Amino acid sequence: MTGTDKTKIGLIAVAVAAVLFVAANIISNTWFGTVRLDVTEGGVYTLSDQVKPVFENIEEPIIVRVYFSAALGAVSPRHAIYYQRIRDLLTQYADLAHGKIKAEYYDPEPFSDVEDRAVGFGLQAVPLGQSGEVGYFGLAATNSTDDQQVIPFFNLERERFLEYDLAKLIYALAKPEQPKIGLISSLPLEGGMTQGQFGMGGQPTPPWVVMDQIKELFDVENLDASLTEIPADIDILMLAQPENLSPSAQYAIDQFVLRGGRALVFVDPNAESANPMGGMSGGGSLEGIETLLKAWGVTLAKGKIVGDIEAGTRVNTSVSGRPVVSDYVAWLSLDKSHIDPSDAITGDLNTLNLATPGAIDLVEGHSATVTPLIMTGKKSMRIDADKVMGLPDVVALFRDFQPADKNEILGVRISGKVKSAFPDGPPASTDGEDKSAADTKSDAPAPLEESEGPIQVVVVADSDMLADRFWAQESNFFGQRMLVPIADNASFVINALENLTGSPALSSLRGRGAQRRPFKLIEDIQLEAEQQYRAAEQGLLSRLDELQKRVDEIQLKQQGDENALLSPEDSTAIENYRGEILSTRRELRDVQRALRQDIDTLETVIKFVNIAAVPILFGLIMIVVAVVKSRRRSRATAET
Repeated sequence: MTGTDKTKIGLIAVAVAAVLFVAANIISNTWFGTVRLDVTEGGVYTLSDQVKPVFENIEEPIIVRVYFSAALGAVSPRHAIYYQRIRDLLTQYADLAHGKIKAEYYDPEPFSDVEDRAVGFGLQAVPLGQSGEVGYFGLAATNSTDDQQVIPFFNLERERFLEYDLAKLIYALAKPEQPKIGLISSLPLEGGMTQGQFGMGGQPTPPWVVMDQIKELFDVENLDASLTEIPADIDILMLAQPENLSPSAQYAIDQFVLRGGRALVFVDPNAESANPMGGMSGGGSLEGIETLLKAWGVTLAKGKIVGDIEAGTRVNTSVSGRPVVSDYVAWLSLDKSHIDPSDAITGDLNTLNLATPGAIDLVEGHSATVTPLIMTGKKSMRIDADKVMGLPDVVALFRDFQPADKNEILGVRISGKVKSAFPDGPPASTDGEDKSAADTKSDAPAPLEESEGPIQVVVVADSDMLADRFWAQESNFFGQRMLVPIADNASFVINALENLTGSPALSSLRGRGAQRRPFKLIEDIQLEAEQQYRAAEQGLLSRLDELQKRVDEIQLKQQGDENALLSPEDSTAIENYRGEILSTRRELRDVQRALRQDIDTLETVIKFVNIAAVPILFGLIMIVVAVVKSRRRSRATAET
């Protein structure tokens, strides 16, 4: 075969390959255009079966308008890809909704009517460069009654939450009548004021984000801690650190639950977020809610919080004035191994962050069925709550930790029949009457001594998990406050409310985004090394304190007598002690440096394995293949 023939054959092969490539694309687009393969962990790009009824049961038309500037896609290909994913999702939603969802797409060019409409909906404009041109990438949806839902800008940081954000938006438009929550709380969930200098007024604080998310799906009515009855239109009670409940309020809650009302309770022995300045609890009494909890089959351990040395959160702190990083054993980052995978509330969650939570104990012999939803690992212990109030000694808590080899219960679901917390009937009112105000009404129902059917109550021994700082990272996007979840705390709250009210349509979507994938090997070795080094560190710190005290004692003798001079022996002793102090400080620095070096070395090795090992292995395989082929060609040449 001549060289010309080989060239012709090569050109023909290239042409055939090109034709086959084009044909394959045409066939795939025609036959498999709607087929998708999702290989992500947790099926991030797959519509869940639970959420499909949200779209299939839409009765009134919903129009979804997506505004995307082509100029933005030109300067940011990632936004263009994100835009295409949104179109794909909306196409799936429209198919499921049988035409009840209509998607419209607009390019808001500068000074156009389309841009005016985008601005009118409240979409966020972003600068595209130094020229002053702006771009848009947002969504506005409306239903037949002109209710409106808006996403001002699709930020890339929230891309992993896209399906939930879109489904929640459409669900809100499709279900205008929302369940009603009665909220009793001593926390600044609706915002508050920081404490200024000298007790003067400070700055206003925004509502907690979890409340914003609750209000997107539920009506919320704030109730007073001294109420005498629960309004008839309340579907569920949310009790978030309900301090100072009056006897009449306790009785009203008791009867509400006995008559089939549902309750979600957050009760905390050390509510760090009880005031806008953080720190200690507001100091109100929890006796009222504790009385009810006992009647429902659980108690909160008095004066104790729970720590877990394996689930502790790394924080910046200081030792003798020097900055260090240590695990705070009372701030827990709990993964799926600590969460009940079989319950509808927790089954789709990945991470929960709790801060100085309490311990839940079961009342022995109680008739209720108590199912743990959130638990610690075996390496946990109960800690006196006094030790974590104010400014806790994080390093000392870690160093002195003594695991009890027991899983502590932090959150539970309570069901089954229970008796009233008020077996003698309603409490006497504060004005000395024999009956409460609620019971004086002629149409008031007869008091119940036990529940009419199985109760449904969820209890969590922590209220700080509701605060923004424990589950979300905040950023400012062109003046717009944006929070990206780093844990599923808000998802837990919404899931619990939906489950208790019987509308868990979106629960399967919430846990998909906030996933924590730690290097478990690194964390285990880091924990073991830190325990070892912290013990050595404490020994050196104690030695430093002892040496400094000896120096102070010698110098104190001189200060007692102004005319006295240090003896040669005392001077020598001081010099020796100071030399030991310098030597001990060097040892202390070496210990702290060794801890950091061990972790850095391990991280480097693992990064090398993850980044370089595979390419190196692939290269070696290619070399072996090349050598084998070369030998075969040599052998074939020799045979001819």
